[in-house]
Amino acid sequence: MAAEHFLSVDGVAGRLRVSDGGAGEPAVVLLHGLGADLEVWRPQLDHLRITRRAIAYDQRGHGGSEKARDGVYTLEALAADVEAVRRDLGLGRVILVGHSLSGPLLTTFAGAHPEAVVGLVYLDAIGDFQAVPRERLQPLIDREASPSFGAPERRATFDEMLRPRALPATRERVLAALERIDPPAFAALRRGMFEFRDARAIYAGYRGPAVAIEAADNPYAAVLAGQVLHLPRTEVAGVSHWLQLDDPDAVNRSLDAFLAGFPVAR
Repeated sequence: MAAEHFLSVDGVAGRLRVSDGGAGEPAVVLLHGLGADLEVWRPQLDHLRITRRAIAYDQRGHGGSEKARDGVYTLEALAADVEAVRRDLGLGRVILVGHSLSGPLLTTFAGAHPEAVVGLVYLDAIGDFQAVPRERLQPLIDREASPSFGAPERRATFDEMLRPRALPATRERVLAALERIDPPAFAALRRGMFEFRDARAIYAGYRGPAVAIEAADNPYAAVLAGQVLHLPRTEVAGVSHWLQLDDPDAVNRSLDAFLAGFPVAR
């Protein structure tokens, strides 16, 4: 395994815990989903760093990163942190890999900074919620914004997504990371995800290659990036939403197939 360095990077509204390892350009930057941390990418980091540089970090209000000092948890704020990490580490054009909530983050960042991105991988990642009427989502948004919606309710929300296919180790890691989230981040970022409805228009600013790697038989396929953005898709069977932990070998093979189109410069 290539050497790993943990860094503290100045994000836009607080310090971010960053893991950097491997060598070569373009670097791969992996962005976790809501309630997670960089450790959900451990199998991919160990695999990718054998041949190239791979970076992951805890997003604001998650894991070992600081809570947002300005209290702001929006997709635009997360995108600003991506650029802060890219600049602080001296990266050129990058390949972004995003899971779940980070689907809209990939789209937002690539649409705003197409010159900084050479490839996109949407891993069971949200496209947008254009297909879901707003009135169906508003009660959920209101419930999650309520002071009565706390840690047990957040855990129950994730338990539902983990059942029945997540491995025990996946469930343990995901729920442990969820316990560390800054509580306001959960409702704010879920609301931002539910209100993200113009993915195709934003994505139009990006001209590079992109793929979707998604769990098979996903009941939420209509809102995932593969269908919303009409991307080439690879399905992984028998996994939960956290497929990178449930079947890391399958995800790594799919990543390798995409990354084969990007020779490593050292």
